[in-house]
Amino acid sequence: MPKRTSDHGKHNRAPLLGGLKDSMNALAADLGLSKPKKHDTNPFGDALQETSERKGGIIDELTRHAVALSPVIKRRTFPELENVPEGLVLGWAQLPSTRGRGFSLGIFPDRDHFAQVAFADTHGRVFVGADPNMDVQDMQARFMFGKEKEVTLPDGERLGESDEPRSRSGFSRAGRGLGNALHHGRGLGRGLGHGADGVKAITGGVVGRDDTGRMTWLASWLKAGNRYTLEQMRANLPPAMRHDLEYRDAITIAFFATYMLPQINGLLIGFGSGNIFRRLNREAPIGAIRRSVRDTLAARAHGMRASGLEDHFADLMREAGALDTTPGLEAVHGAEPLHLYTSTYSSGYFFTWDKSLAFGQALKSLKIEGNLNRFAAVSAWLERNASLGRNPTEDTVTRAEAAQIDMKLIENPAIMALDPYDGEQERRAVLSLVDIAARTAGQIRSEFPDPRDVLTQQNVPDSGVTNAAGAGSTEGAVERADRSDTNTQAARPSYSPARSDEWVYRQTLSSLLRRLRLPYRFDVEFRSCLDSGEVAIGFTTAGTSMMPDSRYDTTRRTWRALSSAERASMSAAYNLRVGLMMAALSFGTSESVRQVSLHIDSIGLEEAIAEQDSAIEAMMSEALSAFEHLRSGDLGRVGSKADPKDGDFHGDPTRPITHEETFGQMASGDERGTTGGTGNGTGPSADATDQASVESADADGAASIDSQFEDLMKGVDIDEMAFGMPDDTGAGDDLGGIGGEGVGTDGADGAAGVDDDPMSVLRRNPTVRNMVTVTFTRDAFLKRLDTAGLDNPEETYRMFGAVMDVDGEGGLKPISADFDLADSRFSPTGSQEEPELADRQFSPATAHVLGAQNSAGLAIQRVGLLQHGVNEFHDIARNTSLGSVEKAQRAMQVIESICDPELTGLASQVTSALIDGKDTPDFTFTLADDLDKERLRARDMLFSGQADQAIEAAEAAVSHLDQVYAAGHGVPRYFNSYAERVVYNRLFATLDERTVLIPDNLFYAHMELADVLSQIKGAEAAIPHLNRMVAYAPAYPLSHLKLAIQLARNEDWDSARAACLNALRVALDRDDAAFAYYRFAYAEWMLDRFDTAAAAYIMSDHIAPGAIGSLESELQELVSRADSQCMPVPESVETAAHVLAIHGLPVWPHIEVADIVRDAARVCVDEGMFVPARTLSVAVARMNDGEGDNIDIIQAQFLRSLSA
Repeated sequence: MPKRTSDHGKHNRAPLLGGLKDSMNALAADLGLSKPKKHDTNPFGDALQETSERKGGIIDELTRHAVALSPVIKRRTFPELENVPEGLVLGWAQLPSTRGRGFSLGIFPDRDHFAQVAFADTHGRVFVGADPNMDVQDMQARFMFGKEKEVTLPDGERLGESDEPRSRSGFSRAGRGLGNALHHGRGLGRGLGHGADGVKAITGGVVGRDDTGRMTWLASWLKAGNRYTLEQMRANLPPAMRHDLEYRDAITIAFFATYMLPQINGLLIGFGSGNIFRRLNREAPIGAIRRSVRDTLAARAHGMRASGLEDHFADLMREAGALDTTPGLEAVHGAEPLHLYTSTYSSGYFFTWDKSLAFGQALKSLKIEGNLNRFAAVSAWLERNASLGRNPTEDTVTRAEAAQIDMKLIENPAIMALDPYDGEQERRAVLSLVDIAARTAGQIRSEFPDPRDVLTQQNVPDSGVTNAAGAGSTEGAVERADRSDTNTQAARPSYSPARSDEWVYRQTLSSLLRRLRLPYRFDVEFRSCLDSGEVAIGFTTAGTSMMPDSRYDTTRRTWRALSSAERASMSAAYNLRVGLMMAALSFGTSESVRQVSLHIDSIGLEEAIAEQDSAIEAMMSEALSAFEHLRSGDLGRVGSKADPKDGDFHGDPTRPITHEETFGQMASGDERGTTGGTGNGTGPSADATDQASVESADADGAASIDSQFEDLMKGVDIDEMAFGMPDDTGAGDDLGGIGGEGVGTDGADGAAGVDDDPMSVLRRNPTVRNMVTVTFTRDAFLKRLDTAGLDNPEETYRMFGAVMDVDGEGGLKPISADFDLADSRFSPTGSQEEPELADRQFSPATAHVLGAQNSAGLAIQRVGLLQHGVNEFHDIARNTSLGSVEKAQRAMQVIESICDPELTGLASQVTSALIDGKDTPDFTFTLADDLDKERLRARDMLFSGQADQAIEAAEAAVSHLDQVYAAGHGVPRYFNSYAERVVYNRLFATLDERTVLIPDNLFYAHMELADVLSQIKGAEAAIPHLNRMVAYAPAYPLSHLKLAIQLARNEDWDSARAACLNALRVALDRDDAAFAYYRFAYAEWMLDRFDTAAAAYIMSDHIAPGAIGSLESELQELVSRADSQCMPVPESVETAAHVLAIHGLPVWPHIEVADIVRDAARVCVDEGMFVPARTLSVAVARMNDGEGDNIDIIQAQFLRSLSA
């Protein structure tokens, strides 16, 4: 999940004089001495000399308190340290009182006297103070050596043990260093002494506490055989003071040279990229960039070292315009509009902005972002060199070498795309991606085995579900029975172990795509159909404006500007290479993939600039702004057949749920809505559910952007949310449509919700253009990669008949695409069918996981099942191979399987028509419409002041419909989502149960009545309707939470507690779980169970921090009362979870339904049932241990792959 960097990290902004004064005062305070007076000189030597001449100055005080050293006391002085007053020497002494604990660091006024400045212990920590006997137990270390990792170096050169002559550039004449490699096309950073056993060493960082109290990275150290090497230091020290040092020498030199002297001199600056990353992590980005460049200049001006990577960073930032004043990107009252984040998967930087940026400003920010990623990639490669003992490292790299490495990584992005490539031949780096993909797929398959394989090994019989249905008592408790097998009602094909591996494939490829470390933003979509071996992948391009403006010319040994043609050609080659990398990952993830179809698009930013088209430019700015909505989850609700019926409502049930209902304004004979989840995308309604027909439901391609799962996320934790993002989408050259749909779309072309969907900006954008389409075949593609790698990418594409057009400058021109990601061949057959309209029989193992013998057992829409039945009747009537009696019998089987009382009442008309050899009529189903008419009449009476009559009329209508369903042979149920249907099947359905779907508006009517009665007549009057809601929807947390609130109003704490526990056991969302814990905590408190009450409060706040305003005050009051009675209560999340567990209470998300939905999601994907799979996968993604309510970016990519 990415961590947002601070916008206002404190740092030392004081001028050198001010810094000197503050540092001297701080040092004097640490030593227990009087503070020095203000000085008029800056250099450290002059400052100390002047201070020593003043009464009470630090040097005077130290000299006065110096102790005499006997000849037997070990000591070491370092007269080579610069900027020390004449006559004073810094060093260490092993005083008798410190033996065994550490040693003292300080000043030698002469050879035989020593004044302690700091004490270093045996663990690499240094504490400032003048007393050798000071107790450091509760003190904060001001300076320390921190261990990082163990490495094996191929030889001892970095330890100062190599006598091999070296060239001026600092590379070994063996010809295997980076410089030689770059000149002769050899590998990046090939190490010295390859094949030798090497030297085992430990590496670590040198850190010191700055004036803000934060530990700052300053340098690095290397230890081998109890001897130390100091690296990446600002101070210019001779080799003897950097290599082959004992512990006390290393600590002393590092403390004085990298910390104390620079701090007093106002130049406490870490070396190289460490200082740059520190600023980027703590400060607002533009200011951090500029101050980093100033740090480099200041270090050089004072005779200190600066790395070639720092120079390269300055070049990159200058090229991107980050050092120039840019209106719109500057800080306003201390706040910058840009915020910098880092992806924990790809380690890439990316910007977000608070408000819409002008086109030019957004483009510049993307250029800066890309150059930051280029710098970070070079730094990562140099760091890897250092850990492997190769050259160059950041300590030795030159500006020219850093530029060459940067260009090499652009020309071969596969080298650092995932695991840094370690082979000799760099062109084979792209082939390593195939191996990485195969290895990743194997790991995911091993870590997440197919639940059906486990069941098959256990010889699970033909089983569905087996838990009793809890109809709901007056207390709302749902009783659960033992699980048993459900009898099969239809013949099923025998189980075959040869199954699709779609879930593993999509999870693996999603993970790999999100982990790609590329310098420029990209958006990517993919689809797969492993049964046919087809995969389609599309991504957006990085435009010409993102490319480098110059490069280092190795022949002329200087930098030269790149022409527009060179940059256009570089952009085309880069994008083609990225496409080859993605295709390699697609093939590597599964051997079943025989063809990968690649789609490259552009959003047309460069074209807008070139044409200077203000209209296009304005539209681009609007599009860029639309992408920022992804980061806040504010995408506008868009209807989808996989959405929950309540519009994805969670949490406090007292908040109103908006139902946009028409109450029968659509005649029942014209029921032609959608069978999709919300219909209108705003909430549950009768017309959105019971007044829909198969005509629109069958048009899978016309469904509105197929769930737009981005809608389901809340919050702004960028690493865990932002679909198509965070490190790869947003405003920029690399954004564009996929398959002509626009970035972020899920392949649908319907109009529903388009006006409210910010991504429609891109779909309306005329500049989104297809640039390349190509289909790679497996064997030929892998053979080509083995031969050429990423070299000559255009030639590779031409070999496979790519549809592409290259202009005179070498750039890509728009083309007419010959395929689309939404094409049916790229998804399993029938994958977008709703269960209500499908006709699938499941294998025994699949039936056990889903708790259903066929697709009808996953249905949640009554109207869909009814229409499917009507269609079945028509099919039976048209079947000439059946006799009239057999037709009638089959029709009755359909009627009995649906078990709907209204359809059963029409059975005689169906059988009569079939026996007479006629087609069956198109029936009109009126139960839902009749109820809506009564609801509308009751509402009119309520608004006219006839409250009692309104309630009486509504209750009569609802009671009549309740009796109709109670009189039937099935069990009436309501389901808000496909995930809840699976939970119900597994936890509540009884043996041989025939589940009947009630009209949605019957459930809503009970909810309305409960709300009205609770306000007018009190909780007691509302409870019967709430119990009916629980009976109809035992797997819906909202039912239990509403009941719990009214039971609490009646102070029926045992029943309220039971209702909360029922809600917790079926909660698939953090907000639902958090509110259930909150209400449960209060009930436990009222029952004097203080430990579990406190535990529930803590869990509620952990699951959804800040979501419930009164929680904190209630918890404080509870703890206060418990303390007053000497009752121990948990204080942390860990102890709270433990308390709940030992009392047998659910610890969310580690509850039974978590495993149920996880297994069901996996099976639905493998079975090619993507509509229920999306809802189940969202539930799985949300049920995590983190504190955010956001969906992980890998799971976001996975969810997008399930769209049409």
